[in-house]
Amino acid sequence: MTRRSILVSIYLLAATVAHADAELSMSDLQALDKQKQWSELLDGADRVKPAARTADWARLVTAAATHVAEQIERAGSSGVRQAQRLIELVPAAEHTYAFLVTDAGYLEAKARALQGVVTACDHEANARCGAVLAALADGIRRFPPGTAKTIARLVAADLTPAESVHFWALAADEDKEICGHAQLGRAVVQALRGASAPGQVADAQRAAATCYAALEPALVEALVATKDDAKERPLYLKNACPVLKAHGGKTIAKKQKCP
Repeated sequence: MTRRSILVSIYLLAATVAHADAELSMSDLQALDKQKQWSELLDGADRVKPAARTADWARLVTAAATHVAEQIERAGSSGVRQAQRLIELVPAAEHTYAFLVTDAGYLEAKARALQGVVTACDHEANARCGAVLAALADGIRRFPPGTAKTIARLVAADLTPAESVHFWALAADEDKEICGHAQLGRAVVQALRGASAPGQVADAQRAAATCYAALEPALVEALVATKDDAKERPLYLKNACPVLKAHGGKTIAKKQKCP
C-alpha cells in the first residue's frame, strides 16, 4: 500500500468514526456553504441520504471541492505546512465523490493549487511531500513546463522510483532531454519489474518507448539479469519484452527471453 492510499484510508476511517451516526440534509449542506465551511461540507456530504443526492447536491460538493483547491493555492504560497491539512482532504474527497475528477472547473483549480505546492515543496528541502504531490496531482494530465519533472523527482525521493514513473513519462513526453536522467531509468525498470499501482506498467512502457535510445542499456541489463521461470514468467519479461521487441536490434538476449 502506497502512502497515498494510506492517507486516503486514514482520513476516511477518521471521518467514519467521528460521524457514523450523524445524518445530514441538503439544508445542512447549504448552511455550510453559506458559512464557507467547505471542508466540513466535503466531510459530511456523503451523510446525506442517497435519495436526496440530487444535481444540486453534486453542485454543492463540486463547488466546495473547488473552494478547497483555491484555499490550497493561497495557503501553499506560504509553505507546505500551511496547506497540509487542506491537501489531505483532496484524495479522500475524490475517493468519496468520484465525479469530482471529471469536472473541468475543479481540475483547473486543483492544477493551479498544485503548481504552488510544487514550488513550495521544491524550496523546502526537508518537506517530504512526495505522497502529497502524488495525491494532489491525480487526474491532472497537463502541467506547466518543467513541473512534471519536479514532481517526479520529489515523489521518487519521498516514495519509490516506481511511484514516480507516471510523472517521468509525462516529463519525457514534454522534453526528451529528460530521457538521460538516471532517476527516470530507475523508475522505469522498477515499475516494469513489478508495479503495484494501476497504470504504472503502462506509464513505464510509454516512457521506455519514448526514451528507448537512452534506456536500452538499462532495459537490456535488467533483461539479462532476470531469470526466466518455466512455471511462472517473471513480471519484468512480461512487461518489458513488448517494448524491447518493438525497438532496437534482435540481440541474443532478446531472442532468448523475448521470443
